[in-house]
Amino acid sequence: MERKQHSPGEIAMILQELSDGLSVEEVTRKHGISRATLYRWRKRAKASGDKEIRRLKQVDEENARLKHLLAEAALEIQALKEKLKEYGWPKSGGRD
Repeated sequence: MERKQHSPGEIAMILQELSDGLSVEEVTRKHGISRATLYRWRKRAKASGDKEIRRLKQVDEENARLKHLLAEAALEIQALKEKLKEYGWPKSGGRD
């Protein structure tokens, strides 16, 4: 049997057909691939999906941490501005 190279888009389309309800036999016959190839692709797609979920969770945690730091910095800046106003700064009337 001739060996073919399938693009990631084609593999995704084939796996989508499988998840849409076509049987394994129909998908393998239609695209001329073996059952082992189909199962290998499905396993690889699931593993990469799990990695993507973990990566997105890490990004969300990092975003939450950075938002918290930004909020703290904004509060500190506001408090410092209020304290400076108490001391009459900036002085009106131009440069000293």
